[in-house]
Amino acid sequence: MKKQQILAALSVLLAAEAAGCSAFPTAESMAGNKKTGFCDAADLESGKAYVWHHEGGSLKKDLENPGKEEVYFTCITGDYNFKKKELEEVSEYPRNIWVDAGEDEQIPTVTKGDCLLYVSEDSVPDSIVFERFADYGYTIGVSGLSADEGGHYYLTYADVEEDDYKHYIDMNSDARQLAELSPVPRLYLDKAGDVKVDKDSVSDGGTVLGLTKGKTYVCEFYTGTYYQDFALKADIHSFVSMERFVSHDYEFMHSSFIRVPVPDYLKSGYYFVNGAGLFRYVAKEDWALYNGNAYDPSIDWNDPVILYNRDGTVRFDPSAIGSGETEVDMPETESAADPGEDGDCGNENKDQRKEDDS
Repeated sequence: MKKQQILAALSVLLAAEAAGCSAFPTAESMAGNKKTGFCDAADLESGKAYVWHHEGGSLKKDLENPGKEEVYFTCITGDYNFKKKELEEVSEYPRNIWVDAGEDEQIPTVTKGDCLLYVSEDSVPDSIVFERFADYGYTIGVSGLSADEGGHYYLTYADVEEDDYKHYIDMNSDARQLAELSPVPRLYLDKAGDVKVDKDSVSDGGTVLGLTKGKTYVCEFYTGTYYQDFALKADIHSFVSMERFVSHDYEFMHSSFIRVPVPDYLKSGYYFVNGAGLFRYVAKEDWALYNGNAYDPSIDWNDPVILYNRDGTVRFDPSAIGSGETEVDMPETESAADPGEDGDCGNENKDQRKEDDS
């Protein structure tokens, strides 16, 4: 009986493979237990964003004749603290994304020749929001640390409501242990192993820097003046919101999705597109540098696009060109990515080209 069941299962799997994609999902095409790589556009889900990547291939041909190779890759979300507020511009707390180190390879990359896609079964977006997140590397599952006047760092643990810690802690990491503590106005973190938590070891996003990926640290927290030790692992790839851009450029593809060109003024970085998911963008000037891995310290992923005056007013914002919001001319740049075989994946910004033509 078991032999018959095994033969029947193999028959189903072989039939599925003959019809298209392999029925055996690989580690490279999974995020957690959910498949993230697809070979047929018919399998893409509504409300999600994808990156098409097929070296030497053509998006048009892949649409007409799906093959066995995975060419559509999901922009994953990781764990984030702004659910149901994905497209909001202002937040009362820092917008954080935490991606487990075992899954951050599933963040798709947009580079030369790749396409960014968006799927919706019921609406076409009026605008495409590119929210940029600063990459602070691998750390414990805590973000949003603030400094008091003495330079000691803390989490605003229960300033507004008892579950306020959820805005600063990845509740799917081992840092969720902190939720067991009694509510206090400020939960201080003094050390992570031998790392003193101070201005030299805390990022602009309030994450602890200088930790080794995968290493466990005894972290010294304080409720009032009482210390609380927690063993936390630096297995979280941490991202914190830093900039936001809006585009109105897209192209219908006679399929289930629209193609979304990446604005040519964007720099290498991580972008949460239209509230759907995160992708890694490698600008042309960094193509030769990028190591192809989930983390590349040789590239500055956090080099700001928007520049500010000392008083906090915007000095330069290329996305506002033509809106009267900035007096600074946008420097001339080349297209963000070269066209694919049929010219179907050129990531040029049509809105900007129209401004230049005028």
